[in-house]
Amino acid sequence: MLEERLNGLYEQYGYRKFRMSKFEDYDLYAQNKDFLKSGHIITFTDVDGALKALKPDITLSIMKNNNGSSEKVYYNENVYRDMGGTFKEILQVGVESVGQLDPYAEAEVIALAAKSLELLSEDYVLDLSDVSFVSCLLDDMALSDQVREQVLEFIAQKNAPGIQTLASQGKLTQENAQTITQLMAIYAPLRQGIDQAGQLARNNASWEALRQLSLVASILEGFGLGERVHLDFSLVNSMDYYNGVIFQGFLQNIPFPVLSGGRYDNLPRKMGKQVGAIGFALYMGRLEPYFGNEKQYDADLMLTYGPDADLADLAAFVETLRSQGLGVRCQRQGDPVEGVRCRKTARYTRGMKPEEVLV
Repeated sequence: MLEERLNGLYEQYGYRKFRMSKFEDYDLYAQNKDFLKSGHIITFTDVDGALKALKPDITLSIMKNNNGSSEKVYYNENVYRDMGGTFKEILQVGVESVGQLDPYAEAEVIALAAKSLELLSEDYVLDLSDVSFVSCLLDDMALSDQVREQVLEFIAQKNAPGIQTLASQGKLTQENAQTITQLMAIYAPLRQGIDQAGQLARNNASWEALRQLSLVASILEGFGLGERVHLDFSLVNSMDYYNGVIFQGFLQNIPFPVLSGGRYDNLPRKMGKQVGAIGFALYMGRLEPYFGNEKQYDADLMLTYGPDADLADLAAFVETLRSQGLGVRCQRQGDPVEGVRCRKTARYTRGMKPEEVLV
């Protein structure tokens, strides 16, 4: 089972399983709405009058329970979120590393993200960005809040004509427009992409961001993933949440990211905990239609029997078949059956041999 293989992967790296209730105190989400993907939450009143909520997020619960010490956890939990105007229960698998994080801790989580994707399909892509580097470049340009917001939107879209329009309107200098356009054009294996980004660095802060990213790249090479992680600065989503590396995972023929994560120190600091945090979530519930998890058949064999059948002999015969790995559905002949899919149908007769019905 895929979940068990993922659990085994995380446990190999020393991560323990995090378990929680289906619900939390609503105050946890009300006080941290900025960190939620949706403001819609299912709430109910507990028997003691306390307002509870079905959990829309796991990370908040992990941070709530952290006492400020180093912690490495993984989880398999259902979350309850508004999806297109309807609340849905979604299975989410994820990893969180909390503590005084260094480049090794960051690279380890990124490596686990890549290896998680590889368990799903060898044909995967893990794109990585560093929002601190992007912020350093934009800070140096001294843009107004409105222009900065427009620039970030165009970077996310890789919209070079939009950047040129801002320059023609006098909102960006031509030099800054060229820098941003070159930034958007970077898409390469991590080490190569860092070399390209180095040509755009303008100040000590941006150089330091690239130095840290280069250390992460070296460690990923040690994990054997040097060519599997690509640098893509168009990942600038949720910069109010993430403060360093962010990444997304993609699989062929699936039109949305199946994994997302990054460094999010702002959340623990808001909770008064002086630790760093990095993690990711794999959206298992959204992947079922693409992996054909639904079985083609309900059973290998539909075995029908008449009113004169010796039911004890039938039971023994069916157990013989099942001991050979067959799935067998027994059905009294004449009973209406709809929607049942079996590879083969046979009528049971006394003295029947297994080889007569083997699929």
